[in-house]
Amino acid sequence: MHKKETALPLPKPVHWLVALLGTVTSASALAQGTPGLPMERQVDDAFRQVLESPGDLGRSYRYAQLLVQAGNYEGGVAALERLLLDPNASPSVRLELAVLYFRLGSYAMSESMLNNALQDARLVGEQRQFAENLLRDTRMRNQVSRLDGQVTLGLRAQTNPASRTLESQVLAAGTVVPVNPAYRPKSDTDVQVTLQLNHEYDLSTQSEATVVSSLVAQVIKYSSSSGSRLQPNQVDPYNLALAEVTSGVRFKPLRDASGGLTLRPHVIAAALNLQGKDFLTIGGLGLDVTYRISERLLLEAGFEHRQYSYATRMDVPDANVLGGPDNLLRARLSRELGPGRVISGELRARAHRTDRAYLDYDAYEARVTYSTTYASPLGKGSAPWTTWAWGSAQNRDYAAPDPAVDALKERSDTDWRLGVGNTVPLTNKWSLLMQLEHARTRSNLPNHRLKNTSLLLALSYRL
Repeated sequence: MHKKETALPLPKPVHWLVALLGTVTSASALAQGTPGLPMERQVDDAFRQVLESPGDLGRSYRYAQLLVQAGNYEGGVAALERLLLDPNASPSVRLELAVLYFRLGSYAMSESMLNNALQDARLVGEQRQFAENLLRDTRMRNQVSRLDGQVTLGLRAQTNPASRTLESQVLAAGTVVPVNPAYRPKSDTDVQVTLQLNHEYDLSTQSEATVVSSLVAQVIKYSSSSGSRLQPNQVDPYNLALAEVTSGVRFKPLRDASGGLTLRPHVIAAALNLQGKDFLTIGGLGLDVTYRISERLLLEAGFEHRQYSYATRMDVPDANVLGGPDNLLRARLSRELGPGRVISGELRARAHRTDRAYLDYDAYEARVTYSTTYASPLGKGSAPWTTWAWGSAQNRDYAAPDPAVDALKERSDTDWRLGVGNTVPLTNKWSLLMQLEHARTRSNLPNHRLKNTSLLLALSYRL
């Protein structure tokens, strides 16, 4: 199921904010750098020039821009604030300060800077529009109770949505048998509606405690499936409806000693409905950990314990042995390479247990994602676009052979995934989402060798 990134720019409903550092601070920051000279050397040289001519505002501005380029946002704030000693300072300086305060999570200071910048008639065009957009978001984040989210309506095409094997022959109790033509891979399309809601309630404590809750709900309807009739050995993919709710308190356990560390213990409740009938309920507990190592480096980790419980259905004859505990441990390290550019690496370890050893498995996954937000190719007046690409590999090893397949061989699968996505803002609220992914599973048993390619086109509305 789908899952306040506290930091680095990733594809989110407020993705246009990611580009602000690159656009509001302007391309002049990049132009002022010396090609081939290490950034640390450029910052040191600029600082010496400021010391030589402390009254030269141009040198001070260049120093501030280089600090921002180097990822030292707090240093950039201090350098830019010196420029405000000039009563005729450009309003763009306050706008840049507002962006940096926003990035540092100081939303009250960001709002104050934005209000002052917008009162200056010299702030015009795209910069005024950026300031107005950012002010709306900042005011929302300064509220005690904050609700945001998005609704997505999408059309998806898949080559193998039912996850059928690629092989023409499979194993049945150790015997090679041909695959029934009805169970060969078959393409299909589906319409899906997804709702994501996030609510935060500020408890106004010194530990910055906030009650953080989320809801994800999704309905998927396949073109080949209709009605709610259940039958054993379902041929067509299932229509599904799912919902997941999490709620917990996010806080800083060591605010003075470790301001970059936050914890969020939470509860989890989820339900999955297939073909109009109850299929699975989940309850559990989790812990999210976020630690900002530096202004450009963020570590996110977590643990989730879930208890799976399956409903009794005629198409799931072994439902009573499928349920059990599921434990997930994950860690993701994200590095901001520059304004609007982020690379992240994620590791996951999962242990799934049931009442049958041949259904138990341990899984390990590695995933790399790169995202970039950039000026719209449609020209001025258009919001920035965001493109991201990912690749992942997951290995699953099962605890015992499945006698219905092969009583002598334990199942082992490796999943490979490659994908690319793009978000195109249409208005402040509406965005167009395009996503392409190819997945392939290699297995030591022919029954589980498969591949699937999916293409999603969707419209998203930010609430």
